[in-house]
Amino acid sequence: MRARRAIMVATAVGAMLVGPAAARADGGAYIEFNQTHYLPGETATGEAYVYLEKQHQGLLERGPFYAYLLTDGAALATGHPIPAGAIRLGTFDVEQSRPKWFELSVSFTVPELDGDFYSVAVCNDPCTIWGFKEPLSGLISVVQTPREGALLTQQQRLYGRIYALRRQGKKTERELAELGERFDAADRVRSSMASELSDLQDRLAAARAASADARARGPRPLMTPEIGVALVLVLLVLAAAVAARERPARSGLRSPN
Repeated sequence: MRARRAIMVATAVGAMLVGPAAARADGGAYIEFNQTHYLPGETATGEAYVYLEKQHQGLLERGPFYAYLLTDGAALATGHPIPAGAIRLGTFDVEQSRPKWFELSVSFTVPELDGDFYSVAVCNDPCTIWGFKEPLSGLISVVQTPREGALLTQQQRLYGRIYALRRQGKKTERELAELGERFDAADRVRSSMASELSDLQDRLAAARAASADARARGPRPLMTPEIGVALVLVLLVLAAAVAARERPARSGLRSPN
């Protein structure tokens, strides 16, 4: 019983966080009640809003539609008899609020039941429309004392806080994972830049060493022995060539005897 109550409380908390939803012809809705908890004998009022396209509005003519409280694991199913564990609570009034919107409301006296959460579902009799293509249902909490109701309300709030903290924790985990990926990428860039910096430092050190060695050897002379020998040879060749050209000219200037 306690496990079942915990599950139902969690479901109720989820419904309260999401809020009542309007039913479309292809989706379900949640019946919202005017109180969180009820004592047996109190009057409960529930309402839901249904959205129906024009081609589906004929479903409303298959009423009246009843609110059933389900006990002992009972469940409604289209095309099946109303189960013995279902308690008929009251009849839904259907009013059209806008061209495609309909309001369903019901009031009933809470029956004598053990304290627990119970499902309240909608169906006609025989059950051929369990909601509108999807179930239309809600949850009602029956308590034995006002104190029990107050404690359950506090419990639901704590469940809500736990749910919110879990969501925030998951969000924080995703953000930390993204930051970790960014850190890894930045670390890879840092490693690459450090390698390039080390290479530049090595090249700079080599250039400085070469410059210091050049300064230690002193200035390079303009004329080396090798260059001097080459110049002497060139001059000798030029002198020989000039002498060879002048011999014929001199021989031509001699007088005949």
